[in-house]
Amino acid sequence: MKYDIIKKSYLASFDIDDKIIKDLIIINTKCLVDNNMQRFVFIDENRLRDELVYHRFYGQKPSYNNILNILLPIILANTNIQKSEDEVVKLIQKYIKYLKKEEKLFDYIIGAVMYNSIIHNLLENKDIKYAELLQKVKEKIIGFSIELNKLNTIKFQMARINAIQNIDNYIDLKFQEYDDEKIVLSILNILYDIYIEDRDTINSGIEGMKKSILSILGEDVNSNIDNIDFILSMAQYIIKLRDYKINKTLYNNNSDPRKLISLNEGDNIMDPILNQITVISKSFNNNILNLKIKSKSGNYTFKFKKA
Repeated sequence: MKYDIIKKSYLASFDIDDKIIKDLIIINTKCLVDNNMQRFVFIDENRLRDELVYHRFYGQKPSYNNILNILLPIILANTNIQKSEDEVVKLIQKYIKYLKKEEKLFDYIIGAVMYNSIIHNLLENKDIKYAELLQKVKEKIIGFSIELNKLNTIKFQMARINAIQNIDNYIDLKFQEYDDEKIVLSILNILYDIYIEDRDTINSGIEGMKKSILSILGEDVNSNIDNIDFILSMAQYIIKLRDYKINKTLYNNNSDPRKLISLNEGDNIMDPILNQITVISKSFNNNILNLKIKSKSGNYTFKFKKA
């Protein structure tokens, strides 16, 4: 039963219009590695590095701040809430750097801890009450620790206190309107919408998180999702990782997407990052080479600027 819920939650994260977030969720899923000895699932950092190098040439960066659903794969793949927390904190810091959002470092870290706690607690008990769930999230924030220099320790403690105060306010049903600049409040607003009074979301990042949580609580998932067969296979892959059945080896390549430039329309090759790919078209406009590629995970348009 729990496996079905996990697959539904993963599938629901793709029931949004924004391809940017969906691409990043797929990237993070592909980077998961199961460690049977230590009983946890982690991110292959070398694989993630090359995935993001490729992403620079075909993808875009989100225009909003609520991106925490990119953490969902590693949250769902881990059975232990603490080990999962350790991994999401590591991963969100990599994306803070990649997306150049360092000014929101502590909000993202606290938000990652909160979202991890919410998903794990709901998977254990989907009937948990609103106030009890928030109390568990609050306890996780209080108990969380991270090594920082003296200046950043002070900044983090201020962010922690602010988060705890906000959680207390939401327990007392004192809510605020959505604000994309406020990561912690957005998470609290999602829970308020689900448990107390539904409101419209302001971007696909929030919408995806909301749908992933609602699916755990029993809401049906839209079956009309792009490339659904592949997404379902990725959901099943997460289940196998969770059971340590993949025994995945670490990535040891050093891939450069610029090698794709030499390909021609109709070429079919095995790529270290995208696996089996076919070149759909190749064109040159305004000093930019556009290379459209089809793979099992979807279609990608790589853009290479002329040197």
